[in-house]
Amino acid sequence: MQEFGYNLNDLIVHIHFVLDKVTYPGWEDIRNLVNVHSLYWIHEGEGTFLTNLEHQVQAGMLVYLKPGLHMSMRSESSAPLRITMLLFDCAELVYDAVWQNVLPVGKLALPFISQFHGSEAEELSERFREFHQEWSPGLPAGTAVSKAKLQLLLHKLHRSAQADWSLMESGAFAAFEQIKKQLENSAKENLRIEQLAEQYSISASYLRKLFLKYTGMGPKEYHMHFRNQHACGYLVYTDYPVKEIARLCGFYEEYHFSKMFKQLNGLSPSAYRRSRRVEE
Repeated sequence: MQEFGYNLNDLIVHIHFVLDKVTYPGWEDIRNLVNVHSLYWIHEGEGTFLTNLEHQVQAGMLVYLKPGLHMSMRSESSAPLRITMLLFDCAELVYDAVWQNVLPVGKLALPFISQFHGSEAEELSERFREFHQEWSPGLPAGTAVSKAKLQLLLHKLHRSAQADWSLMESGAFAAFEQIKKQLENSAKENLRIEQLAEQYSISASYLRKLFLKYTGMGPKEYHMHFRNQHACGYLVYTDYPVKEIARLCGFYEEYHFSKMFKQLNGLSPSAYRRSRRVEE
């Protein structure tokens, strides 16, 4: 049972706290306690989690944050997030005739973002509501049930991750990796996701599922994210006119480029250029 780098049978947990966070439109925050493991279950709303990459998050997603990972968060104005945050430590405690050393687990073998739907999403929402209601560290045995339920949840998530790893050996995951790389390197091209899926012999719906699971975005959103990064770089570090930047980022019309840019960044291209150059 060492397929994850640690033995699930020997995993023990300690919950630091459970917080049910109801945010407001435009809410922003950072991950303050970064030296522990964290699970963020998103009950409602939409928003952005920013590590070294922007991740679009929405209801039905579970985010796993390893110790040491710095992250900022914000809610969409039209759909503020409601999140249950569960912060914990975990370790291996081996019993072999006598108790052995406690070995802290530095990182769990779980994906950063997992998307759940239907009955699975409803079940997880209920589990995290129970964590929030039942975890009572001030009472005798007030944490025992919550710790047992967390161990059951981690076991289930690991079994799901193991199934995903078997996928990584398949052609489907190889296709996803190739398409992801092509989107990252083709900001100027107007790629059609359906054609890419057909080219790599994967269904478009399954491709979207893989993108959501491993990047937190659909393939079209992922491509637009890199186009936007290129556009921001051109605006700050070159004197190219906006029309030329639009062309370099795959837009035939400056109007559509400017509309997209303002939706993603809150400023027009010209205003963004002025603001960033003043800041620097």
